[in-house]
Amino acid sequence: MINLIKVLLFATLIIPNLAICEKAQVLVFAAASTKNALDAVIKDYNAHTNTEILPVYGSSATLAKQIEFGAPADIFLSANVPWVDHLIEQDIIQARNTKNILKNKLVLITTDQTIQEIEDLASTDFSKLLQNEKIAMGMVSSVPAGIYSKQALKYLNQWNAISSQVIQADNVRTALQYLLSRNVVFAIVYASDAKLFPELKVIGIFDDFTHDPIVYPASLINIGSEEADLFFKYLVQSETLKVFEEYGFLISAHD
Repeated sequence: MINLIKVLLFATLIIPNLAICEKAQVLVFAAASTKNALDAVIKDYNAHTNTEILPVYGSSATLAKQIEFGAPADIFLSANVPWVDHLIEQDIIQARNTKNILKNKLVLITTDQTIQEIEDLASTDFSKLLQNEKIAMGMVSSVPAGIYSKQALKYLNQWNAISSQVIQADNVRTALQYLLSRNVVFAIVYASDAKLFPELKVIGIFDDFTHDPIVYPASLINIGSEEADLFFKYLVQSETLKVFEEYGFLISAHD
């Protein structure tokens, strides 16, 4: 019932805007970590077409659940393959209309510029590093960045030692804001997030083998929309992906 209420509330906010605009519109649900890069892509696309692309950003988990309960997304850009697989299993997304387009790295960052960079996180005692300070990350049960963070810490045998110091956020950008607002001293976020704020210091990069691959699938949901199809093709083309690369993402080889 709560999920249904959320979808209905979402509809009251979005659908009136769709109705009053003369341009054809495409609604894109996208992982919070893609915001700056996708905003740049959309700005260029909107300027050269008669279509308006409307992004909705949030945790991939939250967005996937909204789509499952009927939110009218035309395209879904997720930071997590399993959530897309879930929608494929529900026959909401078709596998043939999904492409893995981006990858990312998981990094440990801080506001404390005096902390030395760590070459190998595997040899780090996180309890000594954090001392009594808190560390922010996405919700470890559902938010992709949080899931990857817990996986990495468990692989390094550090999770149990610091789990009580973890502040969980509803998406990776919220975790980043906890750090920027000095509510915590450390955070685990994506490399693309850290790149946006030069005042933050990356003190360590988690090896890829410590967590599941960080892959961003893009899915065309509304196959009946010509405008959605055109933007989807634009989104996954190599020239567009170079924009994401400028924002710190890695380009994934297409399936």
